[in-house]
Amino acid sequence: MHTRPTLFHVLLREHRWDRWVVFLPRFERAARELADQTKSPRLASVSVSRATYDRWAKGAWYGNPWPEAARVLEHLFGVPCADLFRPAPDFVRVGPAGSDGADLRGSRVITERWPTSRLFLSASADVSDFWELCGRQALDGTTTAVRFSPATLRGTTAHIEVADAEALEQFLRPARRGFLVGVFEQNEPQLFIVDAGNARRVRSSHERSSLHLPAAHLLDDLTYGLLWSLVQFDDGLLADDWALDQEQPTLNTYLSLLRSAPSRMTLPDLTNIGANFLGSAFCAQHILRRLDGLSDPPVFWTREQTGEQAAAWLWFRHKSDYLAALSAHYAKAADPSSRAFCIPEAEVARSDRYERILLLLAITLMEINGIRVDVLADPEFSEVDGFALVRGKLAAVANWVRTEAIWAVDTVTQRSVLRRYQDALGEAQRHSVMQGGDPESRLRSLAGYLEIPWSWLVTRCREVGECGAASIVRPRSRHLSVDALDDVFQFLGGLAPGR
Repeated sequence: MHTRPTLFHVLLREHRWDRWVVFLPRFERAARELADQTKSPRLASVSVSRATYDRWAKGAWYGNPWPEAARVLEHLFGVPCADLFRPAPDFVRVGPAGSDGADLRGSRVITERWPTSRLFLSASADVSDFWELCGRQALDGTTTAVRFSPATLRGTTAHIEVADAEALEQFLRPARRGFLVGVFEQNEPQLFIVDAGNARRVRSSHERSSLHLPAAHLLDDLTYGLLWSLVQFDDGLLADDWALDQEQPTLNTYLSLLRSAPSRMTLPDLTNIGANFLGSAFCAQHILRRLDGLSDPPVFWTREQTGEQAAAWLWFRHKSDYLAALSAHYAKAADPSSRAFCIPEAEVARSDRYERILLLLAITLMEINGIRVDVLADPEFSEVDGFALVRGKLAAVANWVRTEAIWAVDTVTQRSVLRRYQDALGEAQRHSVMQGGDPESRLRSLAGYLEIPWSWLVTRCREVGECGAASIVRPRSRHLSVDALDDVFQFLGGLAPGR
């Protein structure tokens, strides 16, 4: 009788891939990579059902996967498949695993609730704990320092206790990103979070034994989504700041072209975030330039399908400027502008709730800028180009999401292509999951489709809106802003919670 779990089971837990929705994108990406490397297109379609994953992941399954799945597993883990489904070797866990402190309880809460997080607890009081935030597909992942302390909750204020003022001062030094997390013990521990920069400002100079935070700083799916996306955007843009500045003249040259699609290999040193920022900024400028001089308001198709992709609308400063420019230009138009998304049910199922919240917040931003949004669930429209269509005249095609190039833009006037884009928009309008004659009704129906409790969302947006997003986590990059998010929180927080 086997007494130890399989190596596959152990590796899943080490990588924090112990949920099918987290494991599947990694497996499918590895399948595509292996297909390219081996010139075997058939491998690109290999996938894993939830039932199969559950059977493998139990830790006591010692069979042999199908040959093609086995090849992908070997590519993913770098271990022979025969070894993956045998008992794992003994291993030693390093660190304070036996600790009963706030750090251990807080880290357990975070890693159990959010599989895109990993906590590394230091065995020394002189070395900070570290929090790894993992991207899914668009984000690169990064690591930030973290410090856990006991906390109490009295009314609408969380009080984080400071046992060692000198150690806290050392942790809050300004040169790095860090988070202070208060752990309030009850049946279900509650965590309250603030980034180190804000902690330095709110900490009272005459009271060094505690730090006071609004209860809105509760770490839940809303606030986790904010810090998960912002910190990765922030670190990626800071890493690429010099390179992005150097590429500005190149962008201006490309803007004069009606069509372009530069390969990622032209800028191989950019992070995914830097490339996405560059692509997003270029596509916005391309659309504005192609629409210049046209008085009819365009209708848009957007390729974002997940919160990870759509979070750029909430944080990138140029996104807010782009929406503002469109709203101002077409403010007097008789017909409002509209924008369509294709978000299949399978993508909703793959995403955790914090990511679905980011998606809803991004769509809310468009609605409050006077853009009516339709969401189509039909996966057959997943690969439609992103475009801005002026009916009967032209379409400014602009892709930077889910494309191999940094951006892929075009200017289309062929009637057959314009008709195809118009048909896609008509399908989205007829079958939109967002129903209602006003933004509140449409957003409420979207929350239902995304399985986000409406009453909870409105209440939490009101609480976070009262203190401001930047009081919890704030950007350091000049390319990011919290202004759009604060507008979204003010709007959603002012709606009726309902049921």
